Amino acid sequence: MFLQGFGPLILEGAWATTKLALLSLLLSMLIGLIVASSKVSRSRMPRYLAYAYTTLIRSVPDLLVMLLLFYSLQLGLNEVTEWLQVRQIDIDPFVAGVLTLAFIYGAYFTETFRGPFEVVPRGQTRLPSPTV
Repeated sequence: MFLQGFGPLILEGAWATTKLALLSLLLSMLIGLIVASSKVSRSRMPRYLAYAYTTLIRSVPDLLVMLLLFYSLQLGLNEVTEWLQVRQIDIDPFVAGVLTLAFIYGAYFTETFRGPFEVVPRGQTRLPSPTV
């Protein structure tokens, strides 16, 4: 047989990959919408933070950001729990992967959403009132 008994393992890996992709996609779109709205904000602080986030994340290679975030999330949480003198909390690797991918691709979605926010005239952003 072609798969030689590895079929269930391959299906389990494909399901885990699909879950990782969908969850990180949804979260990165949410991050992108929030940061894009910050980029077009009238307030300076959210706008500067949004520009710093997108510039930093998009200019550093994705693999480097993945490694830094994946390991720093757990290390940072360890420091916080030690400082608060509570029991250590371990982050599930799947959750860390979802958060890391969402954080990276949220910067790309930010630019995707920012464009339409700036192009659509202000009067056209409201939905028309329903006619009866």
